[in-house]
Amino acid sequence: MFVAVLLVLQFFASVFGANRELLPSAAPNNLTLLEIQKRQVLIEWDPIDPETVRGNFKGYLVRTWNHAGSLVYAFPPDVTRANIDFFPFSKNFITVSVRNEKYVGPPSDAISFDAPQREPQSPPTLHIFTLSNKSVLIRWSKPNQPNGILLGYKIYCREIDESFPETKREASHQINDPDKFQAKLTGLEEGVKYQIGVSAVNCAGESDVTTAGIVLGAHTPVEPFPSRFVYKTNYSTLNRDEMCYKTASIAIPTQEVEEGDDYDDYLLYNNTNFHKEVTPNPVKSDYEKNCLVDCLVLWMPDVSNNPGEYFYLKYRVKGETEYMITEPEMSEDFILLHNFDACKKYEMIIVAVDGDFSTESGTVFTPPKLYSNIL
Repeated sequence: MFVAVLLVLQFFASVFGANRELLPSAAPNNLTLLEIQKRQVLIEWDPIDPETVRGNFKGYLVRTWNHAGSLVYAFPPDVTRANIDFFPFSKNFITVSVRNEKYVGPPSDAISFDAPQREPQSPPTLHIFTLSNKSVLIRWSKPNQPNGILLGYKIYCREIDESFPETKREASHQINDPDKFQAKLTGLEEGVKYQIGVSAVNCAGESDVTTAGIVLGAHTPVEPFPSRFVYKTNYSTLNRDEMCYKTASIAIPTQEVEEGDDYDDYLLYNNTNFHKEVTPNPVKSDYEKNCLVDCLVLWMPDVSNNPGEYFYLKYRVKGETEYMITEPEMSEDFILLHNFDACKKYEMIIVAVDGDFSTESGTVFTPPKLYSNIL
């Protein structure tokens, strides 16, 4: 009987005694955003009155969230200033609460801010396909987290020689199109080991580089398999200055841009630059303004079979008998047609070439752009 009474007394002492844990009655005051850094934000709040903790004071919980997710950080009782990560390129919210052994108290008033862009994640995949003994086609995938507006990709290629690493050649180039996921590399050498990489670029900078290696062997030309291709009318590349100026809502420290190296010329890419000289445009007629555009034709060879080494384009206005034929495109994976009349219907054929062999694709018909004032 005495033991039972003692247990009951111990129970009530634990529940109603001096060490009992109750829900904290107050939230920290004056949660303040002090600084937005490149990868984190610095916040501060007033220390809590220990009497309001109503239990064993374990510290603070800081919660940050946006429209897609949330993060929670735990800090000890003596910390009232901290750096925390943010969700890039979105509106962020932050609160702080106290906690004791059992409970988390009410959150403070939320503060919010528009978070800047941050470097994107790297492309999750990179595949290399042999076109000949001196050229390859690489294909990659879009980053899972762009962390801002993607501007394009940067391609790297270097020779690997474990015996003489200081003699290796290295080159890089920018692809100024966020929707382009392949590129052709040419001017390579048979029997040389190459490391090829691709990174993603947005206004905040460049991602880590996804890499793969390849050694080109001998190649005997054979008949290519038919290629596919896609086209984009009214094609243009992004202007980095314009895009970054429009999307910059918060000033963050900028990276210093190093001077470019003198790269070797065995990589041939889209040579569109971020910085263009602005010249006055000549006065155009309504037809020219609405119909004459740039048209990108992107070669998509059959890399599971013999793809061919290069290609050219045949195209004509529907109903005409003669094709217009472009020069063979030896180094790029696309052809850009200037002053393409998008108000007419065309027939297009890609011809893949390997040595003396060539193979035509199926015919693709481009739909005319609707421009009722002219057609």
